[in-house]
Amino acid sequence: MRADARERRNAIVDAARAVFTERGHDAPLDAVAELAKVGIATLYRNFPTREDLVTAVAVATLTDVREAADIALTAMSTDPTNAWHTLVDRLVELRLGALIPALVERSFTELAPEVLAVREVTKSKMTATIGAAQSAGLVRADLQPLEFVMALAKLTRPQIELSDEAMPNLVPRLVAVFMAGLRPDGTDLPV
Repeated sequence: MRADARERRNAIVDAARAVFTERGHDAPLDAVAELAKVGIATLYRNFPTREDLVTAVAVATLTDVREAADIALTAMSTDPTNAWHTLVDRLVELRLGALIPALVERSFTELAPEVLAVREVTKSKMTATIGAAQSAGLVRADLQPLEFVMALAKLTRPQIELSDEAMPNLVPRLVAVFMAGLRPDGTDLPV
């Protein structure tokens, strides 16, 4: 693929991620094309169906999660606390809570094969990173990778507008409370 074609394709995926985050899976693809600064024909040449575009966004998002975990895992050997907090900040920044419902319409088991493959690699990297954080004494021993990511997704779901107005720092505060609860000195998790 030529460099300019790759850039256009990446711009479409980035725009789709932003539009799906703000407006959901059913957002008009015209909005994606407009944000990507391409024509609708260019969008459809790259992604013939909405499902193709959703798959590309899911793969890109999981790749970003994996890369963040990889960076954190590497940094765990020198500065585990900073590595852990940087990972959490990056996952919050990805706004998984807004994106997951847009990318998973039916079930986590009915994902495209490309998504399933990237998900497995990402899960493995997150497992290793959480294991390193556990070894460093940063998080409780019973924390599971999927529950960690899904909890962050819940915390970063879009809030009603009034809650943002009344308490603009609600998400960072809830994430801080969640992170405090992950420390190994906390009480046992309910079964």
